[in-house]
Amino acid sequence: MQIIFSEKQSDYQITAKLEREGQDILIQLVGGDVPHFGVVTGVNENNLLYDIQMPSRKGHVHQETVLTHEMIKIIQPVIQGNVFIVSGVHVNNISKIQMQAAFEMVEKLAQKVKEWIIDNPGKQQVEHFAN
Repeated sequence: MQIIFSEKQSDYQITAKLEREGQDILIQLVGGDVPHFGVVTGVNENNLLYDIQMPSRKGHVHQETVLTHEMIKIIQPVIQGNVFIVSGVHVNNISKIQMQAAFEMVEKLAQKVKEWIIDNPGKQQVEHFAN
């Protein structure tokens, strides 16, 4: 099951799409004129943070970690397992106002995600390993 939250501001939209497997959550944080997957940020309940930034054009990498880290900062207190955020938000010829709006939208989306996690806790699964 996929849960979808969206925010629109300054003539564009950002969407957070959530999926849960056990206590782990996958979030797609995409939007703008050219939604894509350019950054992966992973974090666990112990605050171990990992980032992958794919090349965006020659000599540059995608910069959406500023958005994924903002979301993680807000949802971190309620994380039960692993969280992966795959993100890509591109607004053609973005203005400073639109850039600031991205942070405001992600903050609102993160609050919705946090509330959803609180209201829908993952079930603790028992793992068995071979000897």
